[in-house]
Amino acid sequence: MEGDTGEIASTVVRAKVPLRSRIMRGVLFGGLRYVLIAPIPLLMTPLILHHIGPSGYGTWAIFLAINGLTTLADLGLVGTISKFVADLHARKDFFALGTLLNSGLVLFLALDLIIAGVFWWMSPTLAVWLLHGIGSTTPELTFLLRCFVWVIAANILSQLFSSVTVGLQRLDVANIVSTANALLSALCGGILLVRGWGLRGLVFGQAVSGLVTVVTYLILVRRLLPQVVLNPLRFDLLRAKKLFEYSIRLYITQAAVVVHNQVEKVFLAMMVGVVPVGWYDIGSDLALKVRGLISVILSPILPAASELNALSDASRIEELYFRSQKYLAVCSVPAVFYVIAISHRFIDLWLGPQMRAATLPLDVLLLANVFNLATGPGFLISAGTGHLKPGIQSAMLGLVINIFLSLALIARFGFTGAVVGTSVSLLLASAYFMSMFHAHTGYSIGRVLRESYFKPIVCSTLATLFLFGLRRTGDLSWVGLGGMGIAFGLCYCVAIFVSEFFDDYDWKMFERVLSTIGVARRVFRSA
Repeated sequence: MEGDTGEIASTVVRAKVPLRSRIMRGVLFGGLRYVLIAPIPLLMTPLILHHIGPSGYGTWAIFLAINGLTTLADLGLVGTISKFVADLHARKDFFALGTLLNSGLVLFLALDLIIAGVFWWMSPTLAVWLLHGIGSTTPELTFLLRCFVWVIAANILSQLFSSVTVGLQRLDVANIVSTANALLSALCGGILLVRGWGLRGLVFGQAVSGLVTVVTYLILVRRLLPQVVLNPLRFDLLRAKKLFEYSIRLYITQAAVVVHNQVEKVFLAMMVGVVPVGWYDIGSDLALKVRGLISVILSPILPAASELNALSDASRIEELYFRSQKYLAVCSVPAVFYVIAISHRFIDLWLGPQMRAATLPLDVLLLANVFNLATGPGFLISAGTGHLKPGIQSAMLGLVINIFLSLALIARFGFTGAVVGTSVSLLLASAYFMSMFHAHTGYSIGRVLRESYFKPIVCSTLATLFLFGLRRTGDLSWVGLGGMGIAFGLCYCVAIFVSEFFDDYDWKMFERVLSTIGVARRVFRSA
């Protein structure tokens, strides 16, 4: 009886946490996640290049691209479950929530079996098509691909539990688990790589980390939702149909994102070779890491919009959109200016001048990805309110353009064609979405440009011209780059504050951040 009382009290406490505080907590933990995992590629990339060379690195990039493409297997269920979990939890309908999760569990287990079986069967063919000319035997590559089945299976199942924590607006928990997964994978893979295991070490490290992550999520979901018992036998066909009705519409957009991030690597491997894949992956991965750090700001929007939609609060949804664009702009614009300004010197110091080809995808894809990120608030709010038409149409446009344009340009120009094809398709699809979203909602695009992006662009331009006009980057050391980064950040912040970019509402939000940090210390006690 005491245990039941404790569980109910815990639920009440969580319900009383204001939406604004939950959003800020998710953003803070998302930022902390990227602070902790940012050093991983900086350490692992040169380590992999040293032990297995550019060819081995390119091969590993193909493995990771395959793993990324398997996120298509969820058929849009990840975002769908997050939305319905947020909706049902806001209504305190735990019976329906239990039916939802058990139906989702059966669907994900079925997807796991199908995808793992097909991948196991196709491994010999994939070893020949994608991994030719790297010096390893086909049987060895087939063995590694089949070992990688465990990584894929764990990744697919983890998506279910991650979507639950996101729907509960416990992005703090999701970010902690994601951080632990990345650190454990890098640690295990790095140790085995140093001990001479080569690609096997990287694959085994990923597999161990993936399995530990699934077990961790099982425990956490049980603690976060003590009212719900996971039991596949409680599968509900009607609930599953309802999930699919929504998820299929969401799936097209999700598929487009995965294609934009991964398919060009597959095309490069098939038509050019794995070494250019390595160059492309280094630049692309860095661009996506910067994008991912900035996108932390957007992570709470989908569950927040779903909750506000359930409460029929249209005015707060509109305010959520414009505030999200404002905070996105103030962080993303200076990041683009600074990274592009130092990218050549950064690659030279990190990997050496022989890897300078990675600078092109880093600069171009970062610019395209940050432009695409501006569609994030609109897309997440559309998904949270159930209006997916703009996202679906823009995703289909980007998907078609990317596949055909990338194929044509890679066949003609190779490495450069992959960069141009992906960037152009991403920019066109993003522009189309923004026009569709603002036409549907009636929100002013002029207000977004005027209030959110104008001042950050001007301030970033002035800071870049002032600092990099006085000091070129060609001979800077690591300490010099760090000093330039600090100086750039200070110049930008002074310019933004002087421009009166932030209003009274913003300053009150910043004051609340300090109290939110105190809430963060109690995360594990309330989990």
